[in-house]
Amino acid sequence: MALHTFVILAYHESDNLEECIKSILKQSTKSIVLIATSTPNDYIMDLASYYGIGVMVNNEESNKGNDYNFAISIANTKLVTIAHQDDLYNRNYTKEVVKSYRKNKNASIIFTDNYEIKDDKMIFKNKRLFRKRYYLYPLSINKFQNNKYFKMRCLKKEKFICTSSITFIKKNLPDNLFPIDYTYDNDWKGLIKLVTLPYKFVFIKEKLVGYRIDDIKENDDKIREDEMILKDNYPLWYYEKILKKK
Repeated sequence: MALHTFVILAYHESDNLEECIKSILKQSTKSIVLIATSTPNDYIMDLASYYGIGVMVNNEESNKGNDYNFAISIANTKLVTIAHQDDLYNRNYTKEVVKSYRKNKNASIIFTDNYEIKDDKMIFKNKRLFRKRYYLYPLSINKFQNNKYFKMRCLKKEKFICTSSITFIKKNLPDNLFPIDYTYDNDWKGLIKLVTLPYKFVFIKEKLVGYRIDDIKENDDKIREDEMILKDNYPLWYYEKILKKK
């Protein structure tokens, strides 16, 4: 019986979808692979048919929270990774996650380090990645993985966990983990819900996911959502201090 499912979230007609599919199908440890979409079209259906992948259509309103919750719900395995169509997976991603799960069945999430992809170039080191690894490092150490302080530390100022790198352990998740009243920060807000639960956050230090970035500037709605989360995470005086630095 399969232990792990990749659910690829596909939208519209992304040029990167096929490359994402190929990276997942080349995994050294095989998984069930599905595509979930709230924007079904011939492009997605044709690619899925060519690679022999089942497509599940989410008929709810297209919203990041709805789409993430739907992706988790359609996986009938203990482990599920929500793969974004723009990102790439090292061939040993599933192998390392499954190996970690067998040692950490009391985790809610297992996630890996990532590198960045920009203009088709792979970037393994920069200030942003250094900062992220600084905050995530304690969660690679067993005694800190179920510590609320260290779990929240990597989510308090910003979301240092790369969502595409996360494998969720379904039995240790609440229903409808991701809120639907956000447009951009649904994943950040959802992960914060997991901090107080008695389950580990397990960080694998290998760089097993390529996260595609761009230079699109944050819009007013994204800034507003960031501020809402920060306001929940900090006392008012410190929240205002953070805003002044931004």
